[in-house]
Amino acid sequence: MRTTLALLAVAVAAASPRPAAAAPLTLDEALALAARQNGDLAVARAARDSASVDAYGSWSGVLPRLDLSGSFGQQWVARQDAVYTVPTFGGTGALTGFAQEAVTIPATHYGSNQVGLTLRWTIFDGLSSWRAIAAARSAARAADRSLDEAGLQVSFLVTSRFYEVVKQERILKVREESAARSDALVRTADALYAAGRGTRADTFAARVNLGNDRIAVEAQRAQLVRARGDLAVALGRETDPELEVVAPAGISGAGLPGLAEPPPMEVLMARARQSRPLLAARQGSIEAAEAQAAQARGAWWPVLGLLGSYSRQSADLGGSRGVFGDLSYQYVALAQVTLTWNLFQGRQTLAAEQRADVQAWRARVDAAQADQLVSSEIARARSAVISLARSAALAQDALQAAEQGLTLARERLEAGVASQLEVRDATQKLAEAQLALTSSLVDHAVARADLNRAVGGSL
Repeated sequence: MRTTLALLAVAVAAASPRPAAAAPLTLDEALALAARQNGDLAVARAARDSASVDAYGSWSGVLPRLDLSGSFGQQWVARQDAVYTVPTFGGTGALTGFAQEAVTIPATHYGSNQVGLTLRWTIFDGLSSWRAIAAARSAARAADRSLDEAGLQVSFLVTSRFYEVVKQERILKVREESAARSDALVRTADALYAAGRGTRADTFAARVNLGNDRIAVEAQRAQLVRARGDLAVALGRETDPELEVVAPAGISGAGLPGLAEPPPMEVLMARARQSRPLLAARQGSIEAAEAQAAQARGAWWPVLGLLGSYSRQSADLGGSRGVFGDLSYQYVALAQVTLTWNLFQGRQTLAAEQRADVQAWRARVDAAQADQLVSSEIARARSAVISLARSAALAQDALQAAEQGLTLARERLEAGVASQLEVRDATQKLAEAQLALTSSLVDHAVARADLNRAVGGSL
């Protein structure tokens, strides 16, 4: 019964339509996907949008404010007993003194309605409001450049992880080819033993080598899955163990790609000072901090403004005497020029000014550190590009020599003048040369991308 169910399950699985495998991902497609889905970029966009809203709202300090207020309802007054002092008069009508008289006021109720319109406009506040606008604009520009910097960082992250998948796929291919050569060597050892030209120990050694190579293949498959998972995280998508990529043309063709030496350090640094978003963002932060410091100093000045109000109050809503009636009745209007001057606030004004100056100084220090960081990144990436280009050229020569060495070792083995160990050693050297060339080419491409990021764009 269990066998029948198992066979049925296999048949159903074979008949069920399988989802089509996703097309391999190119580097350009990966970058476009990350631009839409990467979480770090989404956070940077939110910060940029928030700074833009702050810049829009900073105009509130120089624009007038108009408030409309109103209240509508009834007011109830309960019966009350009150004592009043009233004058007393004699028979001739002359005032003779005063007396206390108790009066009972009956309960009553009446409408209580009020509508008012108030205009406030600050004319002068030591230019604090205008400085706030300048600070918000500078902060918005800094946030915009920070978004560009985040884009550069994500682009490099995706590129490096994309190339890491390419690297791990190629390493897996090398491991599989090594295992295939070991399998062929097992068959050769068996044939030589059968022909009386080899020993039984050689067949055992060949099988041990084959097992080790197959273990290396399985371990490399796990490395590839991890690399694909890291790439999926950078792309902002769920991990796909079957994610495949298309190796860029620079490292997928025959022979070495263009490995030209990058420009001198001075040229690269000058390019970075013009194009690197990080440096522009730090400069925007300096401008914003300096504007905030100027805004804080404006608190020492008096504030001059205009105040105008028009309010209506009545027991009735409609009618000529109601709050919505004739505008020439039941109103109180006010027009004033206001002046306020904070002469002393417990040192808070001075503390705010000093705090703003400290923030401006800190922004300048951050900008200097960013310049040093960019210089270090460029120097490191440039050195890596040059070193890896040379390593790739050397690895190419080593690979050609290893291929020739393996061919010679096989010929000697077939001629009976070499041992299996010689072939095994040549096979391992070939695998090492292939891995060295693969690592050099992929790492060179990543270093080139890192140098592009460091200078703020492609070279």
